[in-house]
Amino acid sequence: MSTLKFTNPVHWARIERHLAEAAGERFAFAFTRTLSNSGHGPILEVADIAPIDDDDVEHDHNGCYLADQALDRIHNHAAATGLGLAEFHNHRTGPAAFSRTDETALAPMAEYVLDLLGGAPYVAAVWADGHIHADWWRHDAHGQTQRAAFDTLTVLGDQLRVLNAPAVVADERFARQLPLLGQVAQAAIASMRVAVVGAGGTGSHVALNFAYLGFRNVRVLDDDVVEVTNLNRLITAERADLDSPKALIARRRMRAIDPLINVTCHPALTVDGDHPELHDVDLIIGCLDHDGPRQRLNQIAVSTRTPYLDIATGVDNSTKPAALGGRVIFVLPGTPCLTCLDELDSAEIARWAKSDTQQDLDRLHSYGTGDPNPSVIYLNGLTVNAALTELAAWITGARRPARYIDIDLVGNSATPGIRIGPRQVKGRDPGCISCAAD
Repeated sequence: MSTLKFTNPVHWARIERHLAEAAGERFAFAFTRTLSNSGHGPILEVADIAPIDDDDVEHDHNGCYLADQALDRIHNHAAATGLGLAEFHNHRTGPAAFSRTDETALAPMAEYVLDLLGGAPYVAAVWADGHIHADWWRHDAHGQTQRAAFDTLTVLGDQLRVLNAPAVVADERFARQLPLLGQVAQAAIASMRVAVVGAGGTGSHVALNFAYLGFRNVRVLDDDVVEVTNLNRLITAERADLDSPKALIARRRMRAIDPLINVTCHPALTVDGDHPELHDVDLIIGCLDHDGPRQRLNQIAVSTRTPYLDIATGVDNSTKPAALGGRVIFVLPGTPCLTCLDELDSAEIARWAKSDTQQDLDRLHSYGTGDPNPSVIYLNGLTVNAALTELAAWITGARRPARYIDIDLVGNSATPGIRIGPRQVKGRDPGCISCAAD
C-alpha cells in the first residue's frame, strides 16, 4: 500500500489555497522524505513545499508549463537536500485526472527526476474542484519504471483528511450515522487502512466497533488463543471458540457484521521484529496490557509517522473498594509520545525483552508475579468508547481531539461515580529517547 502524508497540515493548506485561488493553471511542489519503499509502494512524508509564482508559468498553444529556470531551481533544491519531489498542478474543471498534455510530459519528467534524485520516488498530482489524484513513479530492482496511484493521501493534524477518498456509495446501513459523521468522514473511514494491535478485552471492542462504523481495511495483530477466563470480556468469542486464535474469531465476527470488510490477521508484536504490516497503515490502535509491546508500538508509530491511539485499562483489587480505571492517549506526528509522557514502565519493558527462561527466573525472585491482571467487560467497553469518541472527533473535524483522557470508575467517598476527563498534556521532551530525533 502507498501513502503520501502531510504531517504538517499547513503545507497542504498552502498548496490547496495556491491552486484553488488561481484564475488559470498553477503549480506547486512538495519535497518528500521516504519513510519506506516496499513492494506494495512508497510511504512518503512531505517535508517542505514550494508554491510556484505565476511569473514562472509560461503559456503557448499547447497549454501551460513551468519556465526552465523555475524547474532548475526546484530540481536543484531537491538534489541538494536529498529529498524526493512531488509536483501538483490544477485543472479549472473536474474530474481530477491527468490530461493528454499532462501524460505526454509525465513519462520523460518522471525518468529525469528519478535519475536526478538517485531513485527517490517521484510524485505528480492534479487538483480539480476540491478533489485530487496523485500517482507515484519509481525504479524496480531491474531498473524498470513502475507507476501507480497512491492508496491514500492524508493530512495529519487536529483533523484527519483523506484527500483522495472515493465518495461514499449509498448504503442504507449507515443512514443513521451519516447525519452525525458526514459524507467526507464516512468516505475517510471506508478508505483508511487501520491496525488493531491486540484482539483481547479492549481489542475485541475496537474490532466490532470498526465493523459497525464502516472501516473496510483492518489488520488485526494477535497470536493468542481464547481461554475460558477470556469469556467474561472477549465480546468476539463464545464457548465454542475455546482454543481458537483471537485474531481469527475477531475477523469472523467483523465479516458477519459487514461482509465487505477486508480483515487480515498477523502475529503479535515481537521485541525486535520490523513488523512491515504496520508501516503502511493510516492509523494504529494499541490494545495491549503490557508496556513491553506498548513501547515497541510507540517506536513504530514515531518512526513511520503514523497516528497512534493507545488504550489501557487497569484494576487494583488490593484496595477497598477496588480501583478501576483506564486512560487513552492519542499520539500524532509531532506531538508527545508515550515516552515523553512518562507512561512506560522501564522495568516491565526490560522483562519483556528477556528470554522465557530468564523471565521464569525473575519471577522466582519476585520480579513480576506472572499472574494475569483482573479485568472486567464494562471497564474495557467504557475506555474503548471514550477512545473512539476522540477518534470520531478527529476524523469528522467536529472538534480537536483530546490527547490524553483519564477514566476513573470509582471516584471518592464524597462524590462517588464515574469520572472521565482530559488531562493537560505537556510538550514534547527534547531529550526523549523515542522521538527526539524525529
